[in-house]
Amino acid sequence: MMKLILSNFLQRPTRTFVSIMAVALGVVLVLVSVGLCYGQLTDTAERTRRIGGDFLFQPSDASLLFALNSGTLPVRIKEVLEKVEGVEAATPILAKFLADRFHLVFGIDHESFEEVNSSLRFVDGALFTQPFEAVVDTVYSTSNQVRVGDEIEILGHRFKVRGVFVQGTASRVMVPLATLQEINGTPEKATMFFIKGRQGVPEEQVYKRLRDRFKHYKITRTADLQEIMASSTPVFRQFVAAVVFLSVVISFLVILLAMYSTITERTREIGILKSLGASRSYIVQLILKESVLICAAGVTVGFILNYLALQLILANFPTMPVSITLFWKVAAAVLGIGGGVMGALYPALKAAGQDPVKALGYE
Repeated sequence: MMKLILSNFLQRPTRTFVSIMAVALGVVLVLVSVGLCYGQLTDTAERTRRIGGDFLFQPSDASLLFALNSGTLPVRIKEVLEKVEGVEAATPILAKFLADRFHLVFGIDHESFEEVNSSLRFVDGALFTQPFEAVVDTVYSTSNQVRVGDEIEILGHRFKVRGVFVQGTASRVMVPLATLQEINGTPEKATMFFIKGRQGVPEEQVYKRLRDRFKHYKITRTADLQEIMASSTPVFRQFVAAVVFLSVVISFLVILLAMYSTITERTREIGILKSLGASRSYIVQLILKESVLICAAGVTVGFILNYLALQLILANFPTMPVSITLFWKVAAAVLGIGGGVMGALYPALKAAGQDPVKALGYE
């Protein structure tokens, strides 16, 4: 059986190549799209969590995608938050999205940020002390070739780099809160607060007290950020579902057309096989195995192309996070092979049902 399948591949190399590339395209479509989406969510959630604190405090209509929010919270709420029983400290943060650089800038209050945060580690320099100083993470420093003492431009203003910290906390760039408030035109305003609970006080109790005290605000446990962001981000699930569906459709239709054409061209061959005693199940297995081999090759090529595509993306956008889990790698492979097998099923049944006498007389 394998000799017949390999012989067909060699006789129709162009069609085989096109089928393999179509399946590969579906795999790449799933992995790249999902990798970029989940990468952004995972990276944002992890960075936010590592700012410190147990709770994220926002206006009721705020999004967990900080680029969509503005500075609307009065900074003076900090005093009220810290009076809630069980709260150790709170720090305000103003987030500003730089569309041309495709990353966020955080304005932070030096003193209160250090009370809440414990993960910020500097590889060079230290946290800023002057109004127009900034700190950048290692990814930003490497991709933009920026070192301590250099100047960077943010929203039309020059900032001197005071320190470089290990990536994974907050945003790529952080500046003094008061300076960003002035530039943004939102004096004494913040986008959100991070709240640290007092050690020894159950987190659930503090959460309940905050909810009772601030009923018209959004309060989120930082430990739950990734799950909440994945489920509440607008059209995220719909987008992933659409990409998966499109991948399956591509594999299904291409394999269906390729196999249907192959069956038509091999009518006499199938007639000969049946006249020699080949059963219906043998013919079906022959077609389906051929489809599985094509799809398996397509999946392999798809993984290779996915790797090259991600390298190209990261080379041009080094700050772009990508996250492809084992689940999605397996899912992409199953979708590629499954879609191809479903596409080959009808041609296989059609071939198995041919009359050997008519097939032998087919020209």
